[in-house]
Amino acid sequence: MSTTPLSSEQISELAQALSSARKEVRIVDGFPGPIPSTLKEAYTVQDGSIAASDQEIVGWKVGMIPPDLRDSLGDVRVLGPVFKDVHIQLTEKQATGEAFELPVFAGGFIAIEPELVVEINQEIKPGSIDTAKGVTHLVKSVYAGIEMASSPVIDLNSYGPTAIISDIGNQYGVIVGTEIENWETAITTMETSTSINGELINTAPTDGILNGPMAALAFMIDCCAERGITLPAGAICSTGAITGVHETLVGATSTVKFGDICEMNFTLVDNSKS
Repeated sequence: MSTTPLSSEQISELAQALSSARKEVRIVDGFPGPIPSTLKEAYTVQDGSIAASDQEIVGWKVGMIPPDLRDSLGDVRVLGPVFKDVHIQLTEKQATGEAFELPVFAGGFIAIEPELVVEINQEIKPGSIDTAKGVTHLVKSVYAGIEMASSPVIDLNSYGPTAIISDIGNQYGVIVGTEIENWETAITTMETSTSINGELINTAPTDGILNGPMAALAFMIDCCAERGITLPAGAICSTGAITGVHETLVGATSTVKFGDICEMNFTLVDNSKS
């Protein structure tokens, strides 16, 4: 990570390098420029990547900053856009076991992250919500879901949170499964599990992310407000990895279960061939 502030030219070049690698489905061996030293710089790079995309943003993914970096960076979470072309609403059959395929950057970074996906019920303009008073009233629905973390940068996560933010939060898909009825109580007794290639990787409480999914939703609202971003009604928030960030490869098969309400069986495929 650089300790010298990035110039506007460096920020622009980094945004262009990251966004063009995604557009061209071109694998990058190493982070393509200086790593931003602050969250502000990283989000400025992300803004450039968003501007270079021709895709509509339908929501945001929320991830965690490792505990040992939270004081120095001044936050506990990171944010990245979810573009419409990688937002997948499963059919009822796919959300109850029918197999499907998910495209990722073959040879790049790939990880599976089971997550609760929250849909908001109203437009939220910057500064219009005091999240300290709670955000549950803003929830339209909560779904069982998956975030696919995938990037053309082979070892993106090893460069830290500012690199992840710069490359749109290492985001390449939010998969929306079954709506969770009575979610506030249901998730308190539900477990989520992840299996890859037939091996159970982890099982964890569905509400087990730091301070719960509403903390992630509040972070999304506050971070977007700071950046002057209006959240439209229906926007989604992928609230954070429940069982962990599970790195894997193209060709892997996986099963993600949310209690007995949702079972998602999928195979990871090369996005350059889809």
